[in-house]
Amino acid sequence: MLKVLLRATALLAALSMTGCVSYTVSGPIGAPLHPAPTSSPRTAQLAEVTVNAADVNDANKTAIGRSLTVQLEQYVRSAGYFKQVTEFPVRLGEQDVTLKFNMTSLKGHRAPHPGYFPGALLTLTIWIWVNGPIYVDSFDVAGDLVIVDRNGKELAKAKESITFEHNVGLYSGEYWAPSMGGQQLTKLVTQLLDTATAELAKP
Repeated sequence: MLKVLLRATALLAALSMTGCVSYTVSGPIGAPLHPAPTSSPRTAQLAEVTVNAADVNDANKTAIGRSLTVQLEQYVRSAGYFKQVTEFPVRLGEQDVTLKFNMTSLKGHRAPHPGYFPGALLTLTIWIWVNGPIYVDSFDVAGDLVIVDRNGKELAKAKESITFEHNVGLYSGEYWAPSMGGQQLTKLVTQLLDTATAELAKP
C-alpha cells in the first residue's frame, strides 16, 4: 500500500511541475464564427492594431499588434463585413472607412485545479484516469473597435470583454493542445465587428 501511495505521489508531483503559468493571449484568430450579419458596401482598411494591456511590455505590444493586424485583415475579408478590404497606401474613397482595434486585456492563465492534488491522492490517481480536473484555464480578453471615415471622424464604435474559465482533465483536448486563448480572442473580435458594423449601417 505504501508503494502505491509513493508512486501516486510521484506521479502527482510530475504532473504538478508545470504549476501556474500566465501568458499573453495573441491568437491565432480562427476562421470567422459566422458570415457578417451586416455587410457594408464600403471599402475598409485596418489601422495597425494597438495593444494597451497594462501587463504587456512595449516591445511585445508592438509585435503582438503587428501580428494581430495581419490576422484581422484576413478575418474581416473572409467574413465579408465590407465590400472590399484594402491595405495602406491605397487611398480611401469618400465613403470608405478605417478600422481601429485596441486590445486592452489579453490575459491567459493556467493553474492546478484546487481539488486535483487531494482528489488524486485520496483516490490513488483514479481521479486522473477518470478525467477529473487537473488544471483550470482562465482568460480575460477585452478591446474596443472604432470605425472612422477617411478624415478621422468617428462613425461607429464597440467595446467588449470576455472572461472565461474552464476545467481541463487528462483527456481534454485542451490538456495536450491548449488553445492559449485563441478561441476567446476570435469571439471577442467577432463581437466587436458585429456591434460596430451594425451601428455603421444605421442611417
